[in-house]
Amino acid sequence: MKSKRNLGLIMILCALFLACNTEKKDTNEDKNQEHSEIESVEKRDVKAPEKLISIKEAKDGYDTYTKKRVNIIEASEKPNEDGTKFVASRFGEYDIETVKNYIAFVEQEAKTAGVKVETLRFYFSTYPDKKAYSNKRDIKHPRQNTFFILPTIKVDTINLGFYIKTLSNGKKEAALIRDYPYLIDKGLGNRKTTHKSYASMIPNFNSSTFQDDEQSLIMNLSQMQPPPYPDTDF
Repeated sequence: MKSKRNLGLIMILCALFLACNTEKKDTNEDKNQEHSEIESVEKRDVKAPEKLISIKEAKDGYDTYTKKRVNIIEASEKPNEDGTKFVASRFGEYDIETVKNYIAFVEQEAKTAGVKVETLRFYFSTYPDKKAYSNKRDIKHPRQNTFFILPTIKVDTINLGFYIKTLSNGKKEAALIRDYPYLIDKGLGNRKTTHKSYASMIPNFNSSTFQDDEQSLIMNLSQMQPPPYPDTDF
């Protein structure tokens, strides 16, 4: 009888010992996981890019643009339909999620075509003096300065803008903007370079809009300011 009691006591002690070890192990695992998460956050610290400029430099650039560009633009444009003075654009903006999604989409499409995005090229542009494009898309700010973003790939030693072409077999390839048929001025499209032609399989058709099997990677339609003229940062 006594031996049975001793056996029962031993079993209880073993159970308590195992429970304590398990709790200690779980606690250590939690601490290790927490420490790992902290290290992960620390590793995500991003260094300031070398291409950042100072606020003073930005202000100088803003003022120089005002003196040498804005005044000329506004003087050369006729008044608005309501008789108010034409006001030149000062900036355009996208919400940060739009920019993240745009970069992710561009990289995704480039990967499917087997190319690597090298740069994002910002082109200065001006909206036409009309209320809509030929594809019926509204032009919210006719005559306003704007910009569009074009990703590039490296061809030999230079970067060139591209779009994505889907072939009849479903495979995607990168095609050069400068070789887009009937859209780009021939003087531009025929510039002599030693680069490989990524647009060799583009069919000949007369159109100023992208077809169903073509994916443009050019982003515009930002929120341009003004109009209306807000208080700017500078």
